[in-house]
Amino acid sequence: MAIACILAACASPAPAPDLPDPMSGWTVSRDAPVIAAGSLRAQGLWNDPSPLRTDDGYALYMTSSTGAPFKPPVLPFRAVSRDGEHWTLSPATPLLSVKGGPYASIETPSVVRFAGRYWMGFTGVYADPAPSPMAIGLAVSPNGVNWQVADWTLLKATGGATDWHGYLVGEPGLVVRGGEMLLYFSAVGAREGGGPPLQSIGLIRSSDGVRFTAPEHVMTQGPLYPAARGYAGYSSPAALADTDGAIDLFYSVAHISPGADPEWQQVAIHHARAADGVHFREDPAPLLTRASTGWTDGEILAPGPLRDGGTIRLWFGGHVSRGRLAPLIQRGIAGPEFGIGLATLSTDQFTQAPTKKGTDR
Repeated sequence: MAIACILAACASPAPAPDLPDPMSGWTVSRDAPVIAAGSLRAQGLWNDPSPLRTDDGYALYMTSSTGAPFKPPVLPFRAVSRDGEHWTLSPATPLLSVKGGPYASIETPSVVRFAGRYWMGFTGVYADPAPSPMAIGLAVSPNGVNWQVADWTLLKATGGATDWHGYLVGEPGLVVRGGEMLLYFSAVGAREGGGPPLQSIGLIRSSDGVRFTAPEHVMTQGPLYPAARGYAGYSSPAALADTDGAIDLFYSVAHISPGADPEWQQVAIHHARAADGVHFREDPAPLLTRASTGWTDGEILAPGPLRDGGTIRLWFGGHVSRGRLAPLIQRGIAGPEFGIGLATLSTDQFTQAPTKKGTDR
């Protein structure tokens, strides 16, 4: 979904929103992505990271356009690494195809191991955005490499004019908690009283990967990001389950700037925690903002967190502002202006930070 937001020609952006100062302590790839545009694959536009720990390093599920740059079909890939920074595609080809399904693209893969198999939640993007531009699908794999779609349309918008998930659902974030697989997702619906469309986070859950519960509405935007200042809410949720059953939820903060190019932008990455996976307490500051690196002044988005021993690793997508994309295009879609970055923080620092006063959501 993020890639689709940068299709038009360059234009002067509207004034940027005033963002809160981010949490300190993160070590961030500030000068360039760890997976830059044009690396691993010609004209690769890498986005939507979802990491897993493996016996000898890491696997990262991510997406790229596969034909013309910035255009459908966008499809999921898998890369492997020993250190989390230097990656190789494995396999070299996309993991799924749009053939046989209703979508023009398959984006935002979120992968977990559950019940002896690998599961991928994904956003299916329709060629025709009416009545809704996207839905959520589910794929399964015996090994994390060979995938088959289990349900092309696991969840779709209700179409209800006043429903919180009436216009669209997408960007699934899977996590395993006990004997359940939880799927958090971003949803857009009408905002009571007007203002930007309400973008919030919902949840469905399953004990077998086949039957899922009805959607629960678990989080709306907090006071740090008021609608009156153009904040639409939250996007691209990703979750970690702690040993005590608590859920750490990571998500992008969406802002709408009329007249900007694009108008809808993801400007920060935030975190909240819930002991029960439903009632979240939001941190008092974002983890990262688009000012956290020199190559994310356009957008910072799509957090992909991993608890890795004594370290929290957070891969994320991003790109420069549209007015700075010209060198990327002149190089034939290659360079540090677009890609996937990495931020790290000690688990102790991460655990202590939310103990400061936050906001119940």
